[in-house]
Amino acid sequence: MVFLILSAFLYLTAFFSFTLKTFKKIGNERASKLLLVLALLSYLFYVIYRYVSTQVFPVGDFHGTAALIGNFLVAVFVVMLLILKKKVEDFGFAIAFVGFLTTMLGLPATKGGFADPLFISHLISAAGSYAFIIFGGITSALKLFIEKKLKGKHVSSLFLPLSVLRRIERVSVNLSFVFLTLTLVFGSLWTKNFLGKHWINDPKLIFTLLIWFYYAVMVHLNIVKGIKPSRFSYLSLLGLVLSIGGILWIRHTDF
Repeated sequence: MVFLILSAFLYLTAFFSFTLKTFKKIGNERASKLLLVLALLSYLFYVIYRYVSTQVFPVGDFHGTAALIGNFLVAVFVVMLLILKKKVEDFGFAIAFVGFLTTMLGLPATKGGFADPLFISHLISAAGSYAFIIFGGITSALKLFIEKKLKGKHVSSLFLPLSVLRRIERVSVNLSFVFLTLTLVFGSLWTKNFLGKHWINDPKLIFTLLIWFYYAVMVHLNIVKGIKPSRFSYLSLLGLVLSIGGILWIRHTDF
Protein backbone atom coordinates (compact mmCIF):
# COMPACT_ATOMS: atom_id res chain seq x y z
CA MET A 1 0.00 0.00 0.00
CA VAL A 2 2.98 2.32 0.57
CA PHE A 3 3.70 2.46 -3.17
CA LEU A 4 0.02 3.22 -3.89
CA ILE A 5 -0.07 6.10 -1.41
CA LEU A 6 3.25 7.38 -2.76
CA SER A 7 1.84 7.25 -6.28
CA ALA A 8 -1.21 9.32 -5.27
CA PHE A 9 1.04 11.86 -3.52
CA LEU A 10 3.31 12.17 -6.57
CA TYR A 11 0.32 12.59 -8.87
CA LEU A 12 -1.02 15.38 -6.66
CA THR A 13 2.39 17.06 -6.62
CA ALA A 14 2.61 16.71 -10.42
CA PHE A 15 -0.85 18.29 -10.69
CA PHE A 16 0.25 21.39 -8.77
CA SER A 17 3.53 21.54 -10.69
CA PHE A 18 1.81 21.32 -14.10
CA THR A 19 -0.83 23.85 -13.00
CA LEU A 20 1.75 26.44 -11.94
CA LYS A 21 3.74 25.91 -15.13
CA THR A 22 0.70 26.05 -17.42
CA PHE A 23 -1.19 28.98 -15.94
CA LYS A 24 1.41 30.98 -14.00
CA LYS A 25 4.56 30.09 -15.97
CA ILE A 26 6.21 29.11 -12.68
CA GLY A 27 8.41 26.04 -12.33
CA ASN A 28 10.25 23.61 -14.55
CA GLU A 29 8.40 21.49 -17.10
CA ARG A 30 10.94 18.68 -16.74
CA ALA A 31 10.20 18.46 -13.01
CA SER A 32 6.47 18.16 -13.74
CA LYS A 33 7.04 15.38 -16.25
CA LEU A 34 9.43 13.58 -13.90
CA LEU A 35 6.86 13.66 -11.08
CA LEU A 36 4.23 12.22 -13.43
CA VAL A 37 6.53 9.39 -14.54
CA LEU A 38 7.58 8.63 -10.93
CA ALA A 39 3.91 8.46 -9.90
CA LEU A 40 3.20 5.98 -12.70
CA LEU A 41 6.26 3.89 -11.80
CA SER A 42 5.21 3.86 -8.15
CA TYR A 43 1.81 2.45 -9.15
CA LEU A 44 3.53 -0.19 -11.30
CA PHE A 45 5.77 -1.14 -8.35
CA TYR A 46 2.64 -1.50 -6.22
CA VAL A 47 1.05 -3.82 -8.79
CA ILE A 48 4.21 -5.92 -9.13
CA TYR A 49 4.73 -6.12 -5.35
CA ARG A 50 1.11 -7.14 -4.77
CA TYR A 51 1.32 -9.84 -7.40
CA VAL A 52 4.66 -11.21 -6.16
CA SER A 53 3.63 -11.20 -2.50
CA THR A 54 0.02 -12.39 -2.80
CA GLN A 55 -0.09 -13.98 -6.29
CA VAL A 56 -3.15 -11.89 -7.17
CA PHE A 57 -3.52 -8.93 -9.50
CA PRO A 58 -4.96 -5.93 -7.55
CA VAL A 59 -8.15 -5.56 -9.58
CA GLY A 60 -10.94 -7.19 -7.62
CA ASP A 61 -13.67 -4.56 -7.86
CA PHE A 62 -14.62 -1.17 -9.31
CA HIS A 63 -11.97 0.63 -7.22
CA GLY A 64 -9.06 -1.44 -8.47
CA THR A 65 -10.33 -1.27 -12.05
CA ALA A 66 -10.65 2.53 -11.87
CA ALA A 67 -7.06 2.79 -10.61
CA LEU A 68 -5.84 0.58 -13.45
CA ILE A 69 -7.71 2.58 -16.11
CA GLY A 70 -6.50 5.91 -14.69
CA ASN A 71 -2.87 4.82 -14.64
CA PHE A 72 -3.17 3.33 -18.12
CA LEU A 73 -4.46 6.73 -19.25
CA VAL A 74 -1.41 8.38 -17.67
CA ALA A 75 0.84 5.91 -19.49
CA VAL A 76 -0.82 6.85 -22.80
CA PHE A 77 -0.25 10.53 -22.04
CA VAL A 78 3.42 9.91 -21.18
CA VAL A 79 3.86 8.26 -24.59
CA MET A 80 2.16 11.27 -26.19
CA LEU A 81 4.58 13.55 -24.34
CA LEU A 82 7.52 11.63 -25.74
CA ILE A 83 6.16 11.83 -29.28
CA LEU A 84 4.54 15.27 -29.39
CA LYS A 85 6.44 16.95 -26.52
CA LYS A 86 5.37 20.59 -26.02
CA LYS A 87 2.22 20.15 -28.09
CA VAL A 88 0.40 18.28 -25.31
CA GLU A 89 2.19 19.17 -22.07
CA ASP A 90 -0.32 21.95 -21.27
CA PHE A 91 -2.84 19.19 -20.47
CA GLY A 92 -0.54 17.49 -17.97
CA PHE A 93 -2.34 19.09 -15.03
CA ALA A 94 -5.63 17.40 -16.01
CA ILE A 95 -4.02 14.00 -16.59
CA ALA A 96 -2.10 14.23 -13.30
CA PHE A 97 -5.34 14.99 -11.43
CA VAL A 98 -7.08 12.03 -13.08
CA GLY A 99 -4.13 9.86 -12.00
CA PHE A 100 -4.45 11.16 -8.44
CA LEU A 101 -8.22 10.57 -8.20
CA THR A 102 -8.18 7.09 -9.73
CA THR A 103 -5.16 5.99 -7.67
CA MET A 104 -6.92 7.15 -4.52
CA LEU A 105 -9.92 5.10 -5.63
CA GLY A 106 -7.62 2.08 -5.68
CA LEU A 107 -6.94 2.27 -1.94
CA PRO A 108 -10.07 0.30 -0.90
CA ALA A 109 -9.06 -2.45 -3.36
CA THR A 110 -5.78 -3.37 -1.65
CA LYS A 111 -7.27 -6.60 -0.22
CA GLY A 112 -8.93 -7.92 -3.39
CA GLY A 113 -7.66 -9.28 -6.67
CA PHE A 114 -7.51 -12.08 -9.21
CA ALA A 115 -4.79 -14.62 -9.95
CA ASP A 116 -5.82 -16.25 -13.25
CA PRO A 117 -3.42 -15.07 -16.04
CA LEU A 118 -6.14 -15.10 -18.71
CA PHE A 119 -8.47 -13.01 -16.58
CA ILE A 120 -5.61 -10.63 -15.75
CA SER A 121 -4.93 -10.24 -19.49
CA HIS A 122 -8.65 -9.62 -20.01
CA LEU A 123 -8.64 -6.90 -17.35
CA ILE A 124 -5.49 -5.20 -18.63
CA SER A 125 -6.80 -5.11 -22.20
CA ALA A 126 -10.14 -3.79 -20.91
CA ALA A 127 -8.34 -1.03 -19.00
CA GLY A 128 -6.40 -0.20 -22.16
CA SER A 129 -9.55 0.01 -24.26
CA TYR A 130 -11.28 2.32 -21.77
CA ALA A 131 -8.14 4.46 -21.45
CA PHE A 132 -7.98 5.00 -25.21
CA ILE A 133 -11.74 5.58 -25.39
CA ILE A 134 -11.44 8.27 -22.73
CA PHE A 135 -8.36 9.81 -24.35
CA GLY A 136 -10.02 9.81 -27.75
CA GLY A 137 -13.26 11.28 -26.40
CA ILE A 138 -11.46 14.08 -24.58
CA THR A 139 -9.43 14.84 -27.72
CA SER A 140 -12.62 14.94 -29.79
CA ALA A 141 -14.24 17.37 -27.34
CA LEU A 142 -11.17 19.60 -27.46
CA LYS A 143 -11.07 19.46 -31.28
CA LEU A 144 -14.72 20.47 -31.54
CA PHE A 145 -14.15 23.27 -29.02
CA ILE A 146 -11.14 24.68 -30.92
CA GLU A 147 -12.96 24.42 -34.25
CA LYS A 148 -15.81 26.46 -32.79
CA LYS A 149 -13.37 29.06 -31.46
CA LEU A 150 -11.62 29.25 -34.83
CA LYS A 151 -14.93 29.94 -36.57
CA GLY A 152 -15.47 32.81 -34.13
CA LYS A 153 -11.87 33.96 -34.69
CA HIS A 154 -11.05 33.38 -31.04
CA VAL A 155 -8.68 30.65 -29.91
CA SER A 156 -8.17 29.53 -26.32
CA SER A 157 -4.70 29.91 -24.77
CA LEU A 158 -4.65 26.11 -24.44
CA PHE A 159 -4.21 25.66 -28.15
CA LEU A 160 -3.23 22.59 -30.12
CA PRO A 161 -2.98 22.35 -33.92
CA LEU A 162 -6.09 20.69 -35.29
CA SER A 163 -3.94 18.34 -37.37
CA VAL A 164 -2.36 17.00 -34.16
CA LEU A 165 -5.76 16.59 -32.50
CA ARG A 166 -7.16 14.76 -35.53
CA ARG A 167 -4.22 12.37 -35.51
CA ILE A 168 -4.53 11.70 -31.78
CA GLU A 169 -8.30 11.22 -32.15
CA ARG A 170 -7.98 8.65 -34.92
CA VAL A 171 -5.11 6.77 -33.33
CA SER A 172 -7.05 6.60 -30.05
CA VAL A 173 -10.18 5.27 -31.77
CA ASN A 174 -8.15 2.65 -33.67
CA LEU A 175 -6.35 1.51 -30.50
CA SER A 176 -9.67 1.43 -28.63
CA PHE A 177 -10.91 -1.07 -31.20
CA VAL A 178 -7.68 -3.13 -30.95
CA PHE A 179 -7.85 -3.34 -27.15
CA LEU A 180 -11.60 -4.08 -27.21
CA THR A 181 -10.83 -6.98 -29.56
CA LEU A 182 -8.17 -8.27 -27.14
CA THR A 183 -10.62 -7.86 -24.26
CA LEU A 184 -13.17 -10.10 -25.99
CA VAL A 185 -10.52 -12.65 -27.02
CA PHE A 186 -9.04 -12.98 -23.53
CA GLY A 187 -12.52 -12.97 -22.01
CA SER A 188 -13.55 -15.81 -24.32
CA LEU A 189 -10.45 -17.83 -23.46
CA TRP A 190 -10.98 -17.29 -19.76
CA THR A 191 -14.66 -18.31 -19.81
CA LYS A 192 -13.74 -21.44 -21.79
CA ASN A 193 -11.07 -22.31 -19.22
CA PHE A 194 -13.20 -21.41 -16.19
CA LEU A 195 -16.74 -22.29 -17.29
CA GLY A 196 -16.17 -24.68 -20.17
CA LYS A 197 -17.64 -22.49 -22.92
CA HIS A 198 -16.46 -19.47 -24.89
CA TRP A 199 -19.48 -17.27 -24.32
CA ILE A 200 -21.92 -16.58 -21.51
CA ASN A 201 -24.87 -14.21 -21.46
CA ASP A 202 -23.19 -11.84 -19.03
CA PRO A 203 -24.34 -8.17 -19.15
CA LYS A 204 -20.78 -6.85 -19.08
CA LEU A 205 -19.65 -9.11 -21.93
CA ILE A 206 -22.71 -8.27 -24.02
CA PHE A 207 -22.09 -4.55 -23.45
CA THR A 208 -18.41 -4.95 -24.43
CA LEU A 209 -19.44 -6.75 -27.62
CA LEU A 210 -21.84 -3.91 -28.51
CA ILE A 211 -19.12 -1.30 -27.88
CA TRP A 212 -16.76 -3.40 -30.02
CA PHE A 213 -19.26 -3.29 -32.91
CA TYR A 214 -19.66 0.46 -32.39
CA TYR A 215 -15.92 1.10 -32.64
CA ALA A 216 -15.58 -1.38 -35.53
CA VAL A 217 -18.00 0.81 -37.51
CA MET A 218 -16.05 3.94 -36.52
CA VAL A 219 -12.74 2.41 -37.62
CA HIS A 220 -14.30 1.32 -40.93
CA LEU A 221 -15.70 4.81 -41.55
CA ASN A 222 -12.31 6.29 -40.68
CA ILE A 223 -10.48 4.01 -43.13
CA VAL A 224 -12.84 4.58 -46.06
CA LYS A 225 -13.25 8.29 -45.17
CA GLY A 226 -17.00 7.85 -45.24
CA ILE A 227 -17.81 10.40 -42.56
CA LYS A 228 -17.17 14.07 -41.93
CA PRO A 229 -14.46 14.83 -39.33
CA SER A 230 -16.91 16.66 -37.06
CA ARG A 231 -19.37 13.74 -37.09
CA PHE A 232 -16.51 11.35 -36.37
CA SER A 233 -15.68 13.48 -33.31
CA TYR A 234 -19.30 13.37 -32.13
CA LEU A 235 -19.29 9.58 -32.49
CA SER A 236 -16.09 9.44 -30.44
CA LEU A 237 -17.73 11.56 -27.74
CA LEU A 238 -20.81 9.33 -27.75
CA GLY A 239 -18.56 6.28 -27.40
CA LEU A 240 -16.97 7.90 -24.35
CA VAL A 241 -20.36 8.55 -22.74
CA LEU A 242 -21.58 5.01 -23.43
CA SER A 243 -18.37 3.46 -22.10
CA ILE A 244 -18.37 5.52 -18.90
CA GLY A 245 -22.00 4.54 -18.39
CA GLY A 246 -21.03 0.89 -18.82
CA ILE A 247 -18.22 1.19 -16.26
CA LEU A 248 -20.49 2.81 -13.69
CA TRP A 249 -23.73 0.86 -14.07
CA ILE A 250 -23.15 -2.50 -15.76
CA ARG A 251 -21.70 -5.32 -13.67
CA HIS A 252 -20.72 -8.94 -14.20
CA THR A 253 -23.21 -11.53 -12.98
CA ASP A 254 -22.14 -13.97 -10.27
CA PHE A 255 -20.86 -17.11 -12.01
